[in-house]
Amino acid sequence: MKKIYFSFFCLFFFSCASKIHYVGQASAPTKKVDVYISESSIKKNYELVGQGYLNVLAAHSRPDKIQKLAEETAMKKGADAIIISDYLIPNTGQSISSTYKTDSVGKGIVTTGNTTISPASSTGFRIFFVKYIR
Repeated sequence: MKKIYFSFFCLFFFSCASKIHYVGQASAPTKKVDVYISESSIKKNYELVGQGYLNVLAAHSRPDKIQKLAEETAMKKGADAIIISDYLIPNTGQSISSTYKTDSVGKGIVTTGNTTISPASSTGFRIFFVKYIR
């Protein structure tokens, strides 16, 4: 019985592992991928051939792990380079969280509440896949 639970745990854990979802063109796999942090750094003629989207677990990973995942995906999809840039969208509004509790005390009903308002911001990574024009 323990083996069954362990198998389900492994299946669940590895199915949720960090990965990049690729959208774009694919060609023959490549062996080497250049890494850039801005489009202006690329001195060769190129075209953008794809974009990567991080799943929830990968989005909270270390930047070096995200770079490694992006490089592996680029090699599989035939990209010559990747552009990885991070972004911060500060204070996009407010996040409001409310909690209410109702309890009976003696012969009456008492309702207590708590509302928290905090600024909301967003961070993440943009991953673009590049093919050099020869």
